Amino acid sequence: MGIPISVLGKLGLPGVDSLSTDQVYTKYFGDQKIKTYKDFHNAFLSLCNDFNAIMPGKHYKIKANQKEIEDFFKNKWLTAKETEESGQQKTRKDLLVEFMKENVEEYKASSSSAMIWVGTTVPAAAVLLKKSGEKVPQVKKFRIDLVPNFVFVPTCTLLSLIAVRMINVTKATRTTS
Repeated sequence: MGIPISVLGKLGLPGVDSLSTDQVYTKYFGDQKIKTYKDFHNAFLSLCNDFNAIMPGKHYKIKANQKEIEDFFKNKWLTAKETEESGQQKTRKDLLVEFMKENVEEYKASSSSAMIWVGTTVPAAAVLLKKSGEKVPQVKKFRIDLVPNFVFVPTCTLLSLIAVRMINVTKATRTTS
């Protein structure tokens, strides 16, 4: 659960864990003077967006809602020190890494089985549709028989896979909104 810290090296940073987190923290939170929640939220979102843009195939989603992020900012971020003065108090960077580990998880597409089913069944269904287009009057008027199989089958398969993906994305955005 959480972000594997070694993955932060994919942001163009060296592979050493502490060095990577230091540089990522400095890039998004250290160089900027974050005084308000809006500044913090913008830096947090740009970190998450850049992280998802860089990672090929893997994407991460934030489990925390906006209120939890705002509570973290007001209750922990503002009260923490930028650098470690005493060994007992955690720095802002440490608190942010903990918050990210707790509230960011890998996005797992729930439609992977649906994509497999569509990818395996649609080509056969497209061929059957094309054959039935020669005999069924309602389908015959579309003149599907004029389209070659090597164009028709992959086009139907691709459009079906896109439709499944769009349904999954709209379903996911409805549940997170």
